[in-house]
Amino acid sequence: MILVSTLTLAPSGVHAKRSAPAAVPPLRIDGTEYSVPHGFLMGVVLATDLKSGIALWRRQVYSVIVDPDVEEDIQACYITKIAQGKGCLVIENEHGFRYVLDLHSLQVRTLKGASVIRWRMK
Repeated sequence: MILVSTLTLAPSGVHAKRSAPAAVPPLRIDGTEYSVPHGFLMGVVLATDLKSGIALWRRQVYSVIVDPDVEEDIQACYITKIAQGKGCLVIENEHGFRYVLDLHSLQVRTLKGASVIRWRMK
């Protein structure tokens, strides 16, 4: 009984963290795989040669400005979808922002939202 009440009163030390972002299925187009690495990278698309497995390029689609005084997990904004367009990738993130990444020039165009995301208290 003492053990139970000690466990009940002891702080857990576990902070509420957001769950890991859902995996985004990679696209394979003309010998290149386009993927979205999650983790510490937000807003990044990676192109890898399918034959060699060598990374061809990595492109920042949008930036996330993190406030060091606020828990980073609640500020994160990950890519949720990539789709093939004509000579481009269409990319969407957790805020519903949409971007087009030209596969020839690697230029990014914002269709909806912002290219720099800052956390704001709601």
